[in-house]
Amino acid sequence: MRTRFTFLRWIGLLIILAVGFSIFLLWVHKEQSIMIQESKEHIRIAVSQTPLSSPFLVARQLDIFAKYGLDVTFVPCYGGVACIDELFSGAVDYATASESVVMFESFKREDFMVLSSFVESDHDVKLLSLQRTGVRQVSDLIGKTVGVVKASASEFYLDALLLVHNLTHDQVKKVYLKPQALTTALFEGRVEAISVWEPYGYQAASQSATPLVDLSLSGVYQLSFNLLMMRTSYIQKQETHQRLLQALAETIDWIHQHPESSRSIVGRALSVKKIQLESTWKDYVFRLSLGNALLSNLQLQARWAIDTGIINGPLPDYRKMLASDTLERLQDQQGVLP
Repeated sequence: MRTRFTFLRWIGLLIILAVGFSIFLLWVHKEQSIMIQESKEHIRIAVSQTPLSSPFLVARQLDIFAKYGLDVTFVPCYGGVACIDELFSGAVDYATASESVVMFESFKREDFMVLSSFVESDHDVKLLSLQRTGVRQVSDLIGKTVGVVKASASEFYLDALLLVHNLTHDQVKKVYLKPQALTTALFEGRVEAISVWEPYGYQAASQSATPLVDLSLSGVYQLSFNLLMMRTSYIQKQETHQRLLQALAETIDWIHQHPESSRSIVGRALSVKKIQLESTWKDYVFRLSLGNALLSNLQLQARWAIDTGIINGPLPDYRKMLASDTLERLQDQQGVLP
């Protein structure tokens, strides 16, 4: 009887020890989780609400930023102009914007840089009109009003199309609007055409009671969307930039391998229909890059802005605005770039 009592006492003691050890492990796990969370670097990114920003939207959904020690908060904005304003105000650490926005802002200030391009498209911006306006071709726009987003890819694309058709920017009247106001202005007759990027182009087509007149021309303009930062940040936070690019590189690989799942994630994030993304997805080339193509595009657009009188001042030195060494280190380490 005594032996049985001793045995049961030992069993009870072992159970108590096991429970205590389990509680200890849970506490350790909780403390480690807290430490990991506290060790993550908090960054804020102004993300334009367009499918061009897909790598960021997918990375957030898959929690890829956390894998690289980053706690990321998105600040939604509509167009690169609004995003870069968030950067300049100090509200965010990074911003997404087209190279056209970079070009326009470069004439005003030199305290920001391009960390990397992450997507390119030659058919994201479109020039659209309605049949009732009588506009059937670009030459019909002479003397007409066109809605554009000031100092953006929208404005450059309009002028590029005019140039291709031997027209000048002063032969049309530009009406400057916010990107989300362009479609309404067209439908209400306040403008007779709009130069607009996705998803607004598709939304205009789907909301119009009659077919739109598409005056666009593929290949006229190779748009790139870029990740921007302040120059002081570039100097002080090299490791952070490196980890952010690593997260984007992994995400872009995942997008290439899972296009349908990627579209589903982006569609939910932007409240965009699946059929809409399927129609435009083929136009996007997702990759990290920062080379001569972007440099040439910036220089070309800057000369256009000077020649047309939209901008005054000397041509900026865009080589000093590209943070090429950060991306080159990533390429050396992981072979990310093609």
